[in-house]
Amino acid sequence: MAIRYCKRCGKDTEHRELIKQKPSKYGKSKKEHFKAFLEGFFGGIASPVGASLDLIDRYVICTECGLKTLENYGDEFL
Repeated sequence: MAIRYCKRCGKDTEHRELIKQKPSKYGKSKKEHFKAFLEGFFGGIASPVGASLDLIDRYVICTECGLKTLENYGDEFL
């Protein structure tokens, strides 16, 4: 865990990291799932390292008050 400044607490507190999958921009039908699969497959061929990184969100959570902050910083989250 990392020590960071929490806006809600107003002091430096311990924070933990949470990685969550982004919601799909496709629908719930089988056809839409297939479109998502094809996009991921061909995206993985073009860039095997960065293919899955644009499918996740990185959150930092204060262990004292539970404030969750989205922190998608860096080239991997663009």
